[in-house]
Amino acid sequence: MKKFLRKIIPSPIWNLLKATKRLCRVLIAETKILFHLPLKKKRDMLGFRFHVSEHCNLNCKGCNNFSPLAEPEFVDVVELKRDLARLSEIFGHKCEYIYLSGGEPLLHPEIKAIMKIARENFPDSDISVFTNGILLSQQDDSFWKACHDSRVNIIASAYPININVEAVRETAVKFGVSFKWAWGEDESQHDKFAVEPINLKGNSRIKHNFALCVRANNCITLRKGRLYTCTFAPHVRHFNRYFGQNVAITEADSVNIYDDNVTADMILQRMAEPIPACRYCNLDAKIIQWGITEKDISEWA
Repeated sequence: MKKFLRKIIPSPIWNLLKATKRLCRVLIAETKILFHLPLKKKRDMLGFRFHVSEHCNLNCKGCNNFSPLAEPEFVDVVELKRDLARLSEIFGHKCEYIYLSGGEPLLHPEIKAIMKIARENFPDSDISVFTNGILLSQQDDSFWKACHDSRVNIIASAYPININVEAVRETAVKFGVSFKWAWGEDESQHDKFAVEPINLKGNSRIKHNFALCVRANNCITLRKGRLYTCTFAPHVRHFNRYFGQNVAITEADSVNIYDDNVTADMILQRMAEPIPACRYCNLDAKIIQWGITEKDISEWA
């Protein structure tokens, strides 16, 4: 519907509608802050993601996961198995969805084992591998059979790159595996993306940012036994290392799933609350043309 409306509504009117929508969101956020209302609705059920690999084989400009800046790093399968078992225990083996992401998850040599571990711990959840799609045509039959056996979907990012979509789709159909594009798109590809710069001064309004952020409480991320409300906090370490910066992330920015008093309700409540790291976000996004990174700090800050 959005794509249809975009075609029939003149650009000036469309841009006015977008600006009006943005203003309404700001006013709602400020009202919530003024009257001490909840900034985000607490989720009814956990949905989360984790990085199978930190690095990537595509290296997009301004990547929100900082993958082009990451050194080669894979998730430890033994550690991940322990963390997923712990989350499964806390949430009664239930969650809404799990994204196996990155970086590029298909770089991990044990991706099939990781899919199986995720399914064993969450037997009824929607589980997907979130990939840029480049390596899909190189996967052998055992990969596709593992996807089928573990009931794992494939979601491909709609970047403007050369992927033999029909061949991948035929293989997916052959093995009974769901294949779809990210962001609910059809096979049209995106060549422009929104990048939210980092505020290196760390003086942004925390509650304001959290209330308006589309990733907060929607991109809950598991890393090394801790849950974060977004993808920024657990992965900005790559930006810090590469550019010699000090975007400070502390224990207050996440929940330790191994705390003795942790409960499912407490975790869901914490995910719906601001974190100190919100002070580094700048939600005045800039639109960039998709391309391969030059690894210049201006792409991120």
